[in-house]
Amino acid sequence: MSAMQNRCPQCGTPLPQGVPAWARTLTVAHAMTRDPVTLGPEESLMSGFEVMRRHRIRRIPIVLGDVLVGLLAEGDLKRAQPSALSAPEEEFHRVMEGTTVSRIMIEKPVTVDESLPLLEAARTLHTTKFGALPVLSGGRLVGILTDNDLHRCLVELLEQGG
Repeated sequence: MSAMQNRCPQCGTPLPQGVPAWARTLTVAHAMTRDPVTLGPEESLMSGFEVMRRHRIRRIPIVLGDVLVGLLAEGDLKRAQPSALSAPEEEFHRVMEGTTVSRIMIEKPVTVDESLPLLEAARTLHTTKFGALPVLSGGRLVGILTDNDLHRCLVELLEQGG
């Protein structure tokens, strides 16, 4: 064993060298969530809130027909809703039912093509601190790549052991 070999900082076990060649061939299509839940731009904030809660998701692509027009993020939705502590319940419902997602959605979100190498998409998520990237194929929404998708993919790769 050479002195240059990397070792696990916890147990000292030698770590494998390099990334398996097959892992470098992974594309966004391998890791993305296909056919994501979507909303239209005229849906209410309450609809967005309920969809996120029901499906246990934090981002919703906003589409008009087949065209991606935005992305609704949980953080933006939370910032837009009145505080339950300082506003009466009626105010909360008025704002949430009376405001459309188009008012707070991220317009023209950064997107990726499903054929993009997964490494490039992961770098984009990491460097931009975005939690998700809508995935397009031929200009049509076909999926969404989230930070959770990347975590799941990493776990699967580590379980396979390279």
